[in-house]
Amino acid sequence: MNKKYIIRFLKEGQRGAYTLLVEMYSEIITSVGPSMSLQIIRDDLQKESEEELVLNYSSLAHAIKKYKRKAETKSTVTSEARMDKWEFLDAHEISAKHLTPGKFKLPQVDAGKDKESKSKAS
Repeated sequence: MNKKYIIRFLKEGQRGAYTLLVEMYSEIITSVGPSMSLQIIRDDLQKESEEELVLNYSSLAHAIKKYKRKAETKSTVTSEARMDKWEFLDAHEISAKHLTPGKFKLPQVDAGKDKESKSKAS
């Protein structure tokens, strides 16, 4: 989107202007903090418009927070979609033998192999 339109939206107080601003400068915003990104964006827009531009820190910070939260949910949704689906089976549907609820077996470590390897090495 053209910077002139964003500057006009900010001056008019249009709704969603900070959201557009965050999407436009997303590379800068994700790499630095909100206060530094506010200064960078302000300087860049002032070069374009050649007049003083006032940006509200809290509005920008809120838009950044929403953008980052939105980006995180997109990444978790794609990873969840790749995960295997859980299979919920009743006791009569399970083919493998299972112990009764609350009981489990620990995997056995072959202790005899360690003794044999030590005696062969000696």
